[in-house]
Amino acid sequence: MTSGGARILVVTCDWSGREAPETLLGGLERAHAARLTGPRRAEWVRTRLTAKAAVIWATGDRGAQILPDSDGAPRVLDSPSGAAVSLSHSGDLAVCAVTRAGPAPALGVDVEPVDARNDVLLPRLLGPGEPLWTGPGRLPDPLPPGFVATVLTACKEAALKAYRRPSPALRHYRLGRGPDGGLWVRADGSALGELRVRWSCQAGRVTAVCAAGHRTPLYEVVSVDRVVAAFIPVHAPVQGG
Repeated sequence: MTSGGARILVVTCDWSGREAPETLLGGLERAHAARLTGPRRAEWVRTRLTAKAAVIWATGDRGAQILPDSDGAPRVLDSPSGAAVSLSHSGDLAVCAVTRAGPAPALGVDVEPVDARNDVLLPRLLGPGEPLWTGPGRLPDPLPPGFVATVLTACKEAALKAYRRPSPALRHYRLGRGPDGGLWVRADGSALGELRVRWSCQAGRVTAVCAAGHRTPLYEVVSVDRVVAAFIPVHAPVQGG
């Protein structure tokens, strides 16, 4: 599995009923995890393990560690390929977007469960004059309650991460259709320019990816066993059999 060139690899793993082994973390990552407790610690570990596996698949970098920078965004250390990641989670689900793009590229990912209650967020999601739906993307028919609000939330949360939070208010990330027919976003107060946004919906969850240019995400849904197996060197001897 590889993202290839400038492609973005988006990996989703459901950790339900499984424990994330901290022994697979690097030394700096274990030290950070030790400062966390309860569900927050478990969430942090399984998200990092998913991301570290994604980095291996996308770049071949096996010694990389992923720690928060001064802004709290995930930063990949010890990556010869210059890998960059963005992380998200929903319950036991961990999602990582990774690309080989050099230092601090614009990259953001978010996952949100479709929930009718998200409709109450609409007044806070839309900026002045911003239409309710700019597309593209096929909307289901009939439209589930909360679906559009969930898509808007995921797209704008991904944009917030990609733009490095010039504003915490989602209405300041304005969605619109570009000349190519795709979905683009611009952040108020940012000199970064427009970024491309793509979203998909599977199993009642919307995953959105925001990045610079026309890089096409490659989506992979993997098992916990596959994540753990990614840490085993290819030259390791096979036990038994």
